[in-house]
Amino acid sequence: MEILSVEEAAKKIRLYLSRDTLRPYFIISDGAADFKKHFGDFDKIYISDLCKGDFLLDADLLVEKLNALTNNAVVFGLGEYIFFTAQEDILRALQDKNFNRKVIFVCRGIANLLERLADEDFKFRTNQICRIEGKINFSVVKYNPALNFPTDAQNFSELLKLAESGKTSATVQTNLPLENVTAIDNFYDAIKNREPHFNISPDALNDWQWQEYFSDENCEGYPPEHWRSFAAGFRNKISNPYLRFVFTRSANFEAYRKNLFFALLDVKDEKTFAEFYSLRKAAVKNISSPYLAEYIERLKTFPDTIKYLTDNTAQERRAMIEAAQGKEKIPDVFKRNYPAMSDYLTDYDSGDAEITNYFRQYKKIKLCNVDDENFKSRVRELATQRPYNKFETRQKILDGADKTAKLYWLDALGVEFLSYIKARSTQLELFTTIKIARAELPTLTSQNKNFYDDWRGDKFNKNQQLDELKHTPENFDADGKCSAPTYLDDELAIIDAALDEIKNSLANNHAAKIILTSDHAASRLAVMFGRENKFKMNSAGEHSGRCCPINALDEKPNCATEENGWWVLANYDKFAGGRLSSVEVHGGATLEEILVPVIEFSLQGANVEVKIEPQKKSDDAFDFLLD
Repeated sequence: MEILSVEEAAKKIRLYLSRDTLRPYFIISDGAADFKKHFGDFDKIYISDLCKGDFLLDADLLVEKLNALTNNAVVFGLGEYIFFTAQEDILRALQDKNFNRKVIFVCRGIANLLERLADEDFKFRTNQICRIEGKINFSVVKYNPALNFPTDAQNFSELLKLAESGKTSATVQTNLPLENVTAIDNFYDAIKNREPHFNISPDALNDWQWQEYFSDENCEGYPPEHWRSFAAGFRNKISNPYLRFVFTRSANFEAYRKNLFFALLDVKDEKTFAEFYSLRKAAVKNISSPYLAEYIERLKTFPDTIKYLTDNTAQERRAMIEAAQGKEKIPDVFKRNYPAMSDYLTDYDSGDAEITNYFRQYKKIKLCNVDDENFKSRVRELATQRPYNKFETRQKILDGADKTAKLYWLDALGVEFLSYIKARSTQLELFTTIKIARAELPTLTSQNKNFYDDWRGDKFNKNQQLDELKHTPENFDADGKCSAPTYLDDELAIIDAALDEIKNSLANNHAAKIILTSDHAASRLAVMFGRENKFKMNSAGEHSGRCCPINALDEKPNCATEENGWWVLANYDKFAGGRLSSVEVHGGATLEEILVPVIEFSLQGANVEVKIEPQKKSDDAFDFLLD
């Protein structure tokens, strides 16, 4: 088909108007020519007015309107309508129609279609159509209305109106299935439309996150678990090496959340592992994640479980304790990954090498749950030697204490925790004077509460949390046992809370000094190694068989001591009739049950007079260490 100038096309149109035919005339006008001025006395019909908002054209209504004409008419927008809807049949229906008046269709965007129709019909090509020079390239982006995205046109009718006015590019909100447009059904598509080279998978984020990212691409300053920290990888803006490693292994944000925990398992190089371990620990420290439990469960199949755990959470700390079960040697990595437990396991120099060594072995056996025959043999020897008599009683030490101090009773606090208390006190900037005392036998609260009742100075309410913890069924396995001392983590937490309370009381001037002590301690090993004594007693054993009331008909075992109307076992036997506890027990006379700390606290640098006097002791006693 010949391409004409506007003037040449005008001649063709005048010729059409001069003939008697009432068939319509089609002008292919993909240029910028404004035909309104050429048809000043014609009725103007716009297809956009017939689409009624966001609806397609009612073709019957158009034909009805054209049949009712009382004046010649020029129709705008038919080409644009067909271009966006691909409803080509409407052209075939119109090209052979005879209307009451002359009708001229100014069509844009469908030159190829009209030329094809002209090739098929010689009369149509010679009498009803012409093509004017010029090209057009529509660029329309269609947004799903659910996105509520600001657009040039709020519906299809408005889009046609813009096209009829000469616009070639626009954005529109519509649900109609348009052709020859870029469809934006979500904000990911909107980003791709804005940035054609954006090569991130649409599954990387969910719809809401893509919407947020579309509106604001800033991904700096967010916590590691935030989706924006993951999205920072879209533009290679993750500075943290571990998080960058996690990003490279994560197809989407959900995978990233999981890999925050799991990616460390795939690091083989030890130098890189050490760096990533620290970075990962910091990254997941404050995350409450469903993947933590899965991570811990996965590690149960690893021979070096403890290597991959941190002390961030109670679950991990307990998992480390469980992983230490049966270990003949506590792994060095355990102490590194669980610093609080390392402080617990550290020796407290009591001034007596045997006592220091005793509690070193006791704590290791308690933690690792191992059967140490050498230690049990030594306990049997000590049951007759009774070295606890080297120590002054708690009451005697308190009699010589500063009566202006405030007394703190932490039930069931043993000497095993002194290294931990010392380390924690240093962190809290507390000055301590530590002494080791012996409780009254049997090591029951009923025999060891006078120190508190008789204290005439200020005192805290009794703290029973440690004692209750050692007896709580929550620490039992399904079979009523306690196979791993995971409660150790809770013991340290209780001590932490007590020391915090002491520090706050001192800092708030509630007291210048505070004395922490206990009624008795407790034994985990008496539970682990306990066995019924071969001696048959007329009086049934009490308090898990650790002691029994004296009866004249009974014969006192060599491993028991007589005190306060009771026979008290100093080894790991139990008197018949006493049901053994499943966690820890007290009432007996082992070193871990009878030895308790007496600790005086004051603030470092506080304006208080600290007076330390030598203690009187038996001939074979040792000097108490003052810290």
